[in-house]
Amino acid sequence: MIWINMLIGLVLVFAGRKLFWLFVACVGFASGVHFAQNIWPIHSPVPVLILAIVLGAFGAVIAIFFQKAAIVVAGFAAGGYIAMMLIDQFTGFAVQMAWLPYIIGGVIGAVILYAVFDWALILLSALTGAAICVQMLTFKAWIEIALFILLSVAGVLFQANAISDQRGER
Repeated sequence: MIWINMLIGLVLVFAGRKLFWLFVACVGFASGVHFAQNIWPIHSPVPVLILAIVLGAFGAVIAIFFQKAAIVVAGFAAGGYIAMMLIDQFTGFAVQMAWLPYIIGGVIGAVILYAVFDWALILLSALTGAAICVQMLTFKAWIEIALFILLSVAGVLFQANAISDQRGER
């Protein structure tokens, strides 16, 4: 499961904007894994994987057929996921209250992604992918923070460069 999450994280960091449907599916998958393991007491890998796949597939279908709704859902899921990961990393926030930062981060992410779609998608996909990758590691906190920042910046720069290359071709 660690290698799957790392692969998903790296795809989001470097190709989240280009593969919007995959971004939505990956965010659904990652949220499903996190909720199953940390919010609901599911510890068996099979039900966790099934829930994550179902949420990821739901996200991909929404992204393909209902793009406007998918923008809001993806922004909400990514913003909530990032907020939860940051809260988990830096505070001892009670697990019973994990829904609160998720909702706050989700609303912020949905508004940002809807308002400035391309740049927000680049930023949210790079941050979400970096968070997924760093979550899988077990280094000292300062190393994880440095890797999160490095991956996020690299992803934003890579995806921004891809936008400028595409606009230059037109």
